[in-house]
Amino acid sequence: MSDQSAAPGRARRAPGWLLAILVASLLLNGLIAGAVGARWWTFGSATPWPGSSVNAHLVGYAVTLPGERRREIWRATETLRDEMRPIRKVMQDARDDVRAVLVATPFDPQRFEAAQKRLFDAEQTTRLATLKLIQAIAQRLTPQERAAFAEWEKNDRSRRQAFWRKMREDNKSTGPSSDDPKASEARK
Repeated sequence: MSDQSAAPGRARRAPGWLLAILVASLLLNGLIAGAVGARWWTFGSATPWPGSSVNAHLVGYAVTLPGERRREIWRATETLRDEMRPIRKVMQDARDDVRAVLVATPFDPQRFEAAQKRLFDAEQTTRLATLKLIQAIAQRLTPQERAAFAEWEKNDRSRRQAFWRKMREDNKSTGPSSDDPKASEARK
């Protein structure tokens, strides 16, 4: 007869370390699937990098075009986008500097003001340099795409306005109490 360690009719149980590895593997797979799913879900919804104006929305709209059309515009503007990289790097460095000065202890208002001025100048330079890119994109859009952009931007603006309207309402409901005379005076 064969030697069996488990009694007849009883299922053999897996070792504890094997169950721990299986659970860890499931958790890891869940994290990976969640990260991939989240990235897939949000792809293309990030704020366009040139800024927050209609021009930036034109860049944002261009990335929503069908694949081949989007790639055609992307290839046609590659040189301009390459020219923008060092300019954007200066702006990103200026933002990093502002954050560093803001959290420094002790806080130095003059350094913060100087860092803010450098950031403002870098943002202005970036916006002006972006103008060529925006022009190149606009020139490549068909009349139908330009009309669709106008509608897309109008809808996007409505969403932004609704967001800020809600923010103002939330702030009113959680702001200073109405019996505070200084707060009442400030709102007038």
